[in-house]
Amino acid sequence: MKIKFLGTAAAEGVPAIGCKCRVCTLSRALGGRNMRSRSQALINGELLIEFNPDTLWHSHAFGFDLSEIDHCLITHSHPDHLYPDDIDNYRRDFCHGRERVMNFYAAEDGFNKINEVSLRPHMGGAVKAHLIEVGKLFTVDGKYTVMPLRASHNAETSPVFYSIGCNGKKILYAHDTCYFPEEAWELLKGEGRFDLISLDCTGCLGLDGHKYLRHMTFPMCLDVIKRMEETGLIDGKTVKVVNHFSHNGGQTYDEMREEADKHGVVVSYDGLEIEV
Repeated sequence: MKIKFLGTAAAEGVPAIGCKCRVCTLSRALGGRNMRSRSQALINGELLIEFNPDTLWHSHAFGFDLSEIDHCLITHSHPDHLYPDDIDNYRRDFCHGRERVMNFYAAEDGFNKINEVSLRPHMGGAVKAHLIEVGKLFTVDGKYTVMPLRASHNAETSPVFYSIGCNGKKILYAHDTCYFPEEAWELLKGEGRFDLISLDCTGCLGLDGHKYLRHMTFPMCLDVIKRMEETGLIDGKTVKVVNHFSHNGGQTYDEMREEADKHGVVVSYDGLEIEV
């Protein structure tokens, strides 16, 4: 099972629009892995996670063909994770030579936004919205088993994160969320061991003193990792990744990695690919 991190930033990206903070200024100067687009991932080259405003650019930058992808999981309805305007471009009179259907899977608010687009007369059935529910396992393309877990995020966005299984391997993709709610921990008990986990780290090292209510910091990620180890959800062979960074967190990629390396945690960057 292979995951490619296409984008690894929070909503504003790094460097952020018009920002001259230390992180943005330094990231512009350093370039490379310090430059981040909005968070999105691709599983096995065929299952997208998120459909944000950077989706088209990601397909160009990383050389995958969106016309060959038929399935996309949405974590919640914030526009840096779900951008309905671009979904409209699947319309039959714009998108030529593609007869297949693009399937989106989302909880209530995201489903409603996607469904509104899919039902427009000009879409011609090019897009289908699938309503998912927390705690109800579903299958994608006959090969992926997906369990939606409730995220601790803005409730009006119907936030979830995902346990994704394929061919005996399992990945946990946990963005955007604060420390997991107990409801999610209960469901995780039935998911078994994970080969890779990707955890929200919007607040970076958590040195700014801000109390993150809808996202996590690196110390909070370590708390999640500890509990997952204690409950047998992960072990020494599990790849542990932190992802979804904000310039407001206060650290560049290089600064994050210096600390994460001490704990055996991988700091994601745009284009990182890991196979488990």
